[in-house]
Amino acid sequence: MFAFSRFLIYFTEVARQGSLRKASETLHVSASSIDRQILRVEQQLDMPLFERHPSGLRMTAAGEILLNAARNWQREFGRVCTQLDDLRGLRHGHVHIATIDAINRGFFSAILQRIRTEYPGISFTLTTMSNIHIANALTNGDADFGIMLNPQSSRELLVKSFADLRLGIVVSSQHPLAKLETIRFSHCESWPFIVPAAPLMLAEPLEALINSSGITLNEVGRTNNIHMLRSLVRDDVGISLMCWLDIVDEYRRGELKFIPLIDGMLKPFTLSLCVAPQRQLSIAASMMLRELESFFALMQNEEALAGQTTAPPPAP
Repeated sequence: MFAFSRFLIYFTEVARQGSLRKASETLHVSASSIDRQILRVEQQLDMPLFERHPSGLRMTAAGEILLNAARNWQREFGRVCTQLDDLRGLRHGHVHIATIDAINRGFFSAILQRIRTEYPGISFTLTTMSNIHIANALTNGDADFGIMLNPQSSRELLVKSFADLRLGIVVSSQHPLAKLETIRFSHCESWPFIVPAAPLMLAEPLEALINSSGITLNEVGRTNNIHMLRSLVRDDVGISLMCWLDIVDEYRRGELKFIPLIDGMLKPFTLSLCVAPQRQLSIAASMMLRELESFFALMQNEEALAGQTTAPPPAP
């Protein structure tokens, strides 16, 4: 690390904590040493970075500008270190992945485990975000690549791989409907139904299905949480609308059945592996990206089999 990095560490921790004492406890450095570093830079800049109050420290406008620059520097310095490792031919590094909540499941853990087995020097940070925040993370350089659902077309995003995921009715494995291979939405009218509510993306196609079919659902509950929706269906409280991605682990364990809908107005959800086209990925990120591209192809094949009544294929 460069000599001036000590100040950056002190400064960013004080900004985060809003207190010299708390920063001192976290960094295991005396509060007076931290304060001297900050005062020295304030003298060099000829303006204060913090307002000092009895209750703590509050950043000035100059402090906010410097904090943003410090974070950018730390991020860029990490990239430089990764690129230098690449030049040495080292197959290790850290990869930042941004993903929607639905992908954080056992089947995704399996692919990450295989990558770690093949490339033990690669570590990763996996952060769950909304689509909008994933797009921002990619364009801002806070993530190497992102896994998004129905991403908006944009020059700032490049889709490297995708899988179309059908919508279907999900029931418990013991439900009378579980024997069906396909279903029309009108067939659901008499069954207790758990409604997926906004902001779940399932809310919009469900509304379209209700409007086009003209049926009145036997609504017994609604939730805007996909984990709760799965649990309610698994416990036979009702049936619901989901895509295969939402229930893949329960499907593999034989707990839930996915019955594809054949209503013609339905469009599949598209799961996409996206990058920022202007971003140059490290060797570690490029290797993980290639593995995930292969994973998307396998996932598309397994999704195609999900509505069949035969036993589900074993986990890859």
